[in-house]
Amino acid sequence: MSNAPAPLDNMDLAMPTPWQQSWSLAKRHIGLQTGALIVLVALIWAVFAPWIAPADPYAQDLANRLAPAVWQDGGSWAHVLGTDGFGRDVFSRLIWGTQVTMIVGFGAAVISGIVGSTLGMLGGYLGGRVDAAVIFLINVKLAMPGVLIALSLVSIFGGSLLSITIILSLLFWDRFAVVTRTATQQVRTREFIAAAECSGASRGWILFREILPNIANQIIVIGSLEMGIAILIEAALSFLGLGIQPPTPSWGILVSEARDTMFFKPHLIVAPGLAICILVVGINLLGDGIRDITEPQGRN
Repeated sequence: MSNAPAPLDNMDLAMPTPWQQSWSLAKRHIGLQTGALIVLVALIWAVFAPWIAPADPYAQDLANRLAPAVWQDGGSWAHVLGTDGFGRDVFSRLIWGTQVTMIVGFGAAVISGIVGSTLGMLGGYLGGRVDAAVIFLINVKLAMPGVLIALSLVSIFGGSLLSITIILSLLFWDRFAVVTRTATQQVRTREFIAAAECSGASRGWILFREILPNIANQIIVIGSLEMGIAILIEAALSFLGLGIQPPTPSWGILVSEARDTMFFKPHLIVAPGLAICILVVGINLLGDGIRDITEPQGRN
């Protein structure tokens, strides 16, 4: 009898790559698809608002104040959600408000993610005094009331889009630091880290080419959570009059402006409130879905 090894099965030769496995999981993940669709629509609204919005969001028509929505008596498709107290088209302002929401949410999540993740990885990998300093900074930040600090800083520096984004990003970095520090401490004991150290790789290479890819899925989950929180806080600040200032379209401003008419024109406050809720849920679904397909073994 021949001792030659048996030929490999065709299934072994066609082993799917990690990208193919992730894509296969993504096609079956309803939560990921739903979140991606919601975020995609929001991005399209934000980027193409000048072409999608049916009217100028700043144009006032006092003779057409509080016009009914399309489903109400006297409503028309010219103003799908009617007009506000200044005669401005509510649907157009809702679309344009997506720009403010996405810029603040995404910008705050990215900046805080860079700051917090860098500190967390440095503390988790280097340990010693560096880790003690990172823990001290995290404890100081956790002891601060975030919303009250945001209210104070916004009242001092103003409610411009840039200042609100920076202020919110400085309030959320601690969550990234806590998660990445713990994850880095777990990863640094792996064999591939020891192999990289023995081969003479620099600390920067190990941190950003070996450790970061292995904890990226956790950073994405925290980032999606913080993006949703930033959107909610921006809307709350605008609602209180401390955030984005009128007449700039903002979902928080739309909710604030509709307070006086909420009992006989409830759709004026329901539309922006529902938009905030749907977008925050969609962002969290997308983040959780990305986590699931990049590390499916961590799920039951």
